[in-house]
Amino acid sequence: MILYWTPLSSYSAKLRIACALKGIAPELRLPPDGSYRSEAYRRIVPTGTVPALVDGDMTLAESDAIAEYLDERFPGRPLLPGTARERARIRFLSRFHDLHLEPPLRALFGQAAPSTRVAAVVEARCAEFARVHALLEGFLDEAGPFAAGPVPTLADCGFPPTLAIADGLLPMLGHEAAQGPRTTRWRKAIAAEPRIEAVMAPYRAEVARWLGARRGA
Repeated sequence: MILYWTPLSSYSAKLRIACALKGIAPELRLPPDGSYRSEAYRRIVPTGTVPALVDGDMTLAESDAIAEYLDERFPGRPLLPGTARERARIRFLSRFHDLHLEPPLRALFGQAAPSTRVAAVVEARCAEFARVHALLEGFLDEAGPFAAGPVPTLADCGFPPTLAIADGLLPMLGHEAAQGPRTTRWRKAIAAEPRIEAVMAPYRAEVARWLGARRGA
């Protein structure tokens, strides 16, 4: 299996966390010609997105689709454990990240450099991110320590990379995302999980390099 990825892609990091939790290690490859926008890459992955998995004659894009495929192909250490209701909750949390929490933060990427910053955009997008981030507190498992219960699942894969970006980017824009007790407890559990931290340590360094370059732009 080949996993196409890029070092700064939060969704690549999300899927690499999923693979780490599963205990599987597909071959990592950067897109050909150095860009997921290249024609060479689109010949492999027509959507031109990362991450993407090539498994034999099958090419699969979208991080959740790939994660669920790997979860079925390698049934040990399930990313979607429990009852139908529990698995639905895990899927909801993963989709909540993808569809609601990550987009307003991504909309702030162009505001990282002072030379391209628009105050009205910063205020609007930061307010939207803060609103959605506040919802996360109520969605996290009451007992925890992980997002959907006592063990890490697919629900825990997307938030760490996105929040790593938020931790660095929001202060540059004069904002921060307040967090409640569940979020604080969850973040401590994530930081103490070695399989997740093995992905997150180099990812945080990559984010820091990117933000450092933006800060001076």
